[in-house]
Amino acid sequence: MFGGAERTTANLLHALDRRSIRRITLAAPKALQSLLPQQYDDFRDTSAYGLSGGFENGRKLLADVRGAAKLLRDVQPDLALGMMHYPSALVALGRRLGGGRIKTVASYRGPFYEYMRHHEQGFRRRLFLRAAVAGTALLADRVIVPSQGTADELHRRFLTPTNRIVTIPNGIDFTAATHAARGPAPELADFDQAEIPVLCAVARLAPEKNLGLLLDAFRRIHAEQPVTLIILGDGPERAALEAQIAAEGLSDAVRLLGHRDNVYPYLHRADVFIHTCQFEGFGYTMLEALACGTAVVATDCPYGPREVLGGGNYGVLVPPDDSQALATAVLRLLADPNGRQALVARGLKRAEQLSIQNMVGAYETEFLRLAGG
Repeated sequence: MFGGAERTTANLLHALDRRSIRRITLAAPKALQSLLPQQYDDFRDTSAYGLSGGFENGRKLLADVRGAAKLLRDVQPDLALGMMHYPSALVALGRRLGGGRIKTVASYRGPFYEYMRHHEQGFRRRLFLRAAVAGTALLADRVIVPSQGTADELHRRFLTPTNRIVTIPNGIDFTAATHAARGPAPELADFDQAEIPVLCAVARLAPEKNLGLLLDAFRRIHAEQPVTLIILGDGPERAALEAQIAAEGLSDAVRLLGHRDNVYPYLHRADVFIHTCQFEGFGYTMLEALACGTAVVATDCPYGPREVLGGGNYGVLVPPDDSQALATAVLRLLADPNGRQALVARGLKRAEQLSIQNMVGAYETEFLRLAGG
């Protein structure tokens, strides 16, 4: 699924000022090439350098670092950006192994300690991961994160000096999002004449997205009034979610629509967008919903939702892992159309604040500062 890191990469490719950045080489899996804007000068398939996967073990990391060092020697950039934790490690360690005067930027898109806490077991495994991330952050010339909470976690849990960390919130092209929202959403055609509220979630169907919590909350909402939930996205949890939907008797009210290249028409049609996650570096789908004029309810997980929603000024925050609180918040919004519209108006202003121009300009500033341009 095209997530926040891929969207940030696409936005950078699309909007970087080519008057000051002379050449861009994109190194990525071949499968990703067609999904990204073609505004680059050279493409390198990472599989040709043996690069794949993530933090499996020390031997695999060393082999991938050697491949990354060869890639950097072949390309000879002034600056190399690693998007996400593992590519960041390969860029920083590969530069050290390969030598040269390349400047490196590690771009951590989410809270890694929170990920380990939920999904990694064993002392040695966690020690390896902490050492890899902490070492990368110390070796990179700059670490860019999308939220202050992620920056604070890096400093507190991985001992990264604060003067190496720069927080740059993700940005959205508000005009393009508004235009894309006018596209078709054929699965919702039967709602055009109906007055049943539509709730929407967009997420990879994976454990960290906590969609079981969403379904539990939706069961409570559905017991109070007629309502429909649409979920966009695919992933390994689909079968388990389908089983939960059937077990709770919600098959007629919940629609798992799978992946959609254009999610904006669905967001625009929804009355409330719901974001549930165990942890989040930013939460780009919330920003997309705000840009589409949809009220947002999100769990106050570490760390993105609180920052994207301005502490609750641009959307409703509820405690994590509390399905009753989530259901209550949604029901209150559905029962208060005027309050919901006021929240939508503030959310639209927030989407304009978090613009792609501001994001790309901040990245450009860091790139040029590091490269001496």
